[in-house]
Amino acid sequence: MRLQSATKRLLAVLAICLAASLPYASSADNYFVNEDFGVVSLLSQKPPLYFPRWFVTSWMDDIWGATQDEIRSFPAVTYQLAALWGATSPLANHVTNIAFHAANALLVLAIARAVVGLSFFASTYAALVFAILPLHAESVAWITGRVDTMPALFFLGSFLAYAHWRWRDAKSWRLYLCSIVLFCCALFSKQNTIVMVGTLFLYDLVAERRPVRASWSWLAPYVPFAVVTVAYLLLRYVLFDQIAREGQLSTDGLALSRIFVGKHFQRMFFGGEVARYPGGYIAALLLPACAWFLMRSSGAANLRNAPAMVLYFGPCWWFLCLAPLAVVGYESTRHVYLASVGWAIILGLVLHASCHVRHAAFRYGTLAASVGLLVFYTVGLQVEVAEWNLRSRVSQKVVADLEREALAIPEGSLLIVGAPARSWEWSLPFAAQRPFTRTDLTERVAIVSPVLIDCCRDQWAERTRRIVRTWSQRESALLVALRWDARTGTYSRLTDREDAALRSQVMALLEADTSETLDRGMLTILRRIP
Repeated sequence: MRLQSATKRLLAVLAICLAASLPYASSADNYFVNEDFGVVSLLSQKPPLYFPRWFVTSWMDDIWGATQDEIRSFPAVTYQLAALWGATSPLANHVTNIAFHAANALLVLAIARAVVGLSFFASTYAALVFAILPLHAESVAWITGRVDTMPALFFLGSFLAYAHWRWRDAKSWRLYLCSIVLFCCALFSKQNTIVMVGTLFLYDLVAERRPVRASWSWLAPYVPFAVVTVAYLLLRYVLFDQIAREGQLSTDGLALSRIFVGKHFQRMFFGGEVARYPGGYIAALLLPACAWFLMRSSGAANLRNAPAMVLYFGPCWWFLCLAPLAVVGYESTRHVYLASVGWAIILGLVLHASCHVRHAAFRYGTLAASVGLLVFYTVGLQVEVAEWNLRSRVSQKVVADLEREALAIPEGSLLIVGAPARSWEWSLPFAAQRPFTRTDLTERVAIVSPVLIDCCRDQWAERTRRIVRTWSQRESALLVALRWDARTGTYSRLTDREDAALRSQVMALLEADTSETLDRGMLTILRRIP
């Protein structure tokens, strides 16, 4: 019997690891895209013993034109380790991302089984759902997406250790101490994990139904987590003059966040946007409500507090994990990585309860729907991964074409780079420098681009004018404009020798009085390329 149980566990772990890795196998050697260039360029060149300094400084220095309020010591060191296989080889970075994702899927299995109490079959299903959700493509297939998979690993590990300590072995302080240590690692991986105190409090209150009491014995388990959180926030205040980006809170920002969250809910449930953003909120209310009703009506096969588990891993979990989006200011599916754990657990709860319903038709219907959902998510994930593969191929071709052009034209020439933003946003000047090119192309030729391609948007306009002004002082210096197709990577070029009006149009950029006008002028020039 023990051998059969061990075999069953091994097969489940293998299936989950394969589900978390095989869909991303085609992206394992994908080239760098977007912010990857700046992140890899900076961190791969840090000295080996730099790690302690990342606990008291921004991990990105000021490469984006300003100091980022991000203390991410543990993600930073993974880039150093990946660079041991070669800074220009993306393979080690992608393997690291996939490994983190697989580990997180296994943690979902452990939480579903040990904390929620699901059957092994339902727990495995929950982990499989998490592994293949299409919205995870950005977090796993994109190298910089690691900033969400890695903190999730520590966060889930901390939560699991705490729940084990609470439920099974409250006298063992090893699990409790392990939870605190993992929480510290989560904080120094990404700041959105500050919600841990609320996560543990609501777990005790909602899922475990522990009543609130005015006593030290009730309060004591939360105190170390609160102290660590306050210390971390004070460190942020000392370093960045703000605690949790409170300066970015605004009415407009909250309105945007409301739209983003509504869209994210749809992507999490349905694999994409199927309606206007309020539809996501409606689904976020109806789906857990249906699951809660099923738990209540079926008895949930003797699960501990099954309806309460739906409330906790549904509304409570989503609220806590998505609350930090109020100060983010931009839309990205990787921001839902941790929140999606709740959806996977709810689906596991539904499958568990359905398998114990008396009506055979209902059981088989639910099982068929569950399998169909896995297939649906798998197909959607393949579409998303294929999109990232395309971005990578285009990005690699842009680097190769740009290097060839920059080395072939006379020194001092001006290159206008019209790379697709979906592959090269935030990439310049890093993508034109070592280690991605054989030599620093920006030292040989002058390079300008539309604002989305540049690393430092606040300084972009002034720097672009300065580069164009310096180039214009050389009357015979060549001008070359390059533009790439976003889907094929095919590029076209136009020089001022071929189009005499091109030079005067570039000179007109110096008269642009705003960044928006300058950017429109740059894009107009690129559209002249046949």
